[in-house]
Amino acid sequence: MEARVLALDPTGLRTAGLAMLGLGVVLPLLPGSAGVPCPLRTLTGVPCPMCGMSTSVEAVLRLDLHGALAANPAGLVAVAVAVLLLMVRPRRLRVPVFVVPLALAAMWLFELHRFSYL
Repeated sequence: MEARVLALDPTGLRTAGLAMLGLGVVLPLLPGSAGVPCPLRTLTGVPCPMCGMSTSVEAVLRLDLHGALAANPAGLVAVAVAVLLLMVRPRRLRVPVFVVPLALAAMWLFELHRFSYL
């Protein structure tokens, strides 16, 4: 039995990764920039799995790995994947389906712990 996989378009991912890296460099340079607020946390007080990602990506690009890991460890992974996709340029990318919900669950557990919900 073959595992179900997501077939992802590396071209779209490269574009998104390049935009993420560019914004990670530019956002801290904007006057009065406090990052990008999380809509879920703003409305409910509960963090989402992606909380801290912009802070984490900015910290990685400043080589502040401790700050990146404290904000959201997935930011380090996102930057690494973006750089890898820009350098390697695969024709297709296949990810097992279970990886996406597992990663989101792990990220959310981290954020709920970080904000003392767990």
